Amino acid sequence: MLTAGDEDAGLVSRWMGEPHVERFWEQAWPPGQWAEALARQLAGDCSRPLLISYEGEPFAYVEIYRTPRDVVGLHYDTDPHDLGVHLAIGDQERTGRGAGRAMVVAIAEGLARADPCCRRLLADPDERHAMARRMFLSAGFRVLSISDLGHKRAALHVRDLRGQTAQHDH
Repeated sequence: MLTAGDEDAGLVSRWMGEPHVERFWEQAWPPGQWAEALARQLAGDCSRPLLISYEGEPFAYVEIYRTPRDVVGLHYDTDPHDLGVHLAIGDQERTGRGAGRAMVVAIAEGLARADPCCRRLLADPDERHAMARRMFLSAGFRVLSISDLGHKRAALHVRDLRGQTAQHDH
């Protein structure tokens, strides 16, 4: 379970400072600032920060959020139960090997089971982030639009969740 404590905030801060993450997240903040951001998310009801482990090691930082409460909700036909996902794989050597796709598929299927009212999962990678865009497409998402969110030009990707908990492209 992720906390706003020094260890998790330090790990997220380190990952956000990695060039392959910082280029698209632009949140290379010190650990104290990450601790505050994580504490705000954990205390709220819009976004949940998570640490994902793979093969027993921390692998990715993920945020699951309510799209109608986010700027992205202004750029597509939202449903009150739609969810969004932001993710960062911290170690660049662990990217491009299919683990990110498997993680996104597992997240989508888990959210569909956990909240049957959720009809769609949205991802909004930076338009320039070709690897993330390929990952989402291979995980069963489709491109909805390219939208200017103010802080970035995002390629909105959506995965329909209703009736698709066991289906995905390989």
